[in-house]
Amino acid sequence: MKLSTFAIALISSVASLNAFAQDVRLNPINQNIETQACYTAATEGYRAAKRLIRDNGLNVASFSASLLCNDVSLRKFADLYSNKTTSETKGIALVAKNEDIASKACLDAVSIGTEKALAKYGLEGETIICNHKEMSAFARAYSTESVVVRPFSE
Repeated sequence: MKLSTFAIALISSVASLNAFAQDVRLNPINQNIETQACYTAATEGYRAAKRLIRDNGLNVASFSASLLCNDVSLRKFADLYSNKTTSETKGIALVAKNEDIASKACLDAVSIGTEKALAKYGLEGETIICNHKEMSAFARAYSTESVVVRPFSE
């Protein structure tokens, strides 16, 4: 799989090397996996980007070998930006789209684990899909993040 080079649009212009010492705000230009990996590397670090790639069923070594983020490798991009980016929030807020039991179980799985969440709602043995992922993969994706779980919101 050959991935093409793409760019993440920078809202703050970075005109010189001195600008790298200041905070930089990154804005992804689309939501494809390549952009998500670069954005994650810049905002959360290389390990988080590797986790995102694995969670999407891709081989980390081959994927990152064929990916360039603003003309640099994924690891280098993470090194350049991960400590210099700013964000609007200091974590992730997960909000249920509806009030069904499966949605509640998905949110609980992040904080208490998949098995306990399934047991809490009497869903043992069922396959629950959370944001297009199996519940265990969904919970793993947010297990190391600073997550705030909010109740159903319209």
